Amino acid sequence: MANAVKKYSISCELARKMADRAMAKAREIGVAENVAIPDDAGILKAFSRMDGTSIPTIEIARNKAYTALFGVTQEFFNFIQGEPVAFGRHPHASSRGGVRWRVSHQGGR
Repeated sequence: MANAVKKYSISCELARKMADRAMAKAREIGVAENVAIPDDAGILKAFSRMDGTSIPTIEIARNKAYTALFGVTQEFFNFIQGEPVAFGRHPHASSRGGVRWRVSHQGGR
């Protein structure tokens, strides 16, 4: 097909492995965490919630993953200048993103 492009995205298997490793690390350091892994479009691909995490942290984890994936754009930064409360109006905004891992189609980071 001449009008199609090949798109690489994270596999369900890799997303699950990433979430499992993050959960293992959280257990190792003794913290309860939610882990959200989005695909390249920011859509949730894998999610894990440890016992002891509060309900609001589910959405916070998802928003941090989104922010880590896309970062904060200059346009968004300009939007919140002068009205910091506007930051809370962005549906996926998080003041700090999660861990940013780039995954290549060869499986590297």
